[in-house]
Amino acid sequence: MKNQPFDIQVSFTCQYCDNKIAVELDGEPVSVVCCSKCNKTFTVMRPAIAEEILIDWENEALFQKIRAEKTQSSNSSLLSLVIRVIELLTWRDKGNGQVEAIKEMRQWLIEHEEVPPLAELIKLDMNSQRSAKRNWND
Repeated sequence: MKNQPFDIQVSFTCQYCDNKIAVELDGEPVSVVCCSKCNKTFTVMRPAIAEEILIDWENEALFQKIRAEKTQSSNSSLLSLVIRVIELLTWRDKGNGQVEAIKEMRQWLIEHEEVPPLAELIKLDMNSQRSAKRNWND
């Protein structure tokens, strides 16, 4: 960063004993100072420079853009999966549409590990189906 002031002087009054405390930040972002009168310790941070704040905002904007693109890609992929599963379930050629739909969903889950909610829903659905079965022999 150009023209960054390295020697910043900060002074404040101790909140415990009203003693005046002065500190010089020699290019360091943080300094610890002790009150000479009451021995209380204070941490003083170098004030943020406008350029630093701008860089933080730019980084945050880039992160949000990447996150939005990833979400859009995941949504498109999920929509594609839903369409494919519907096609498999409604296509009556081979008679094994359910099996193929399940295979397609499993393959998609393997390829898109970062989408655990769908995997959890399938797991919950399978558990509820198992627990809903009655034992007619009792």
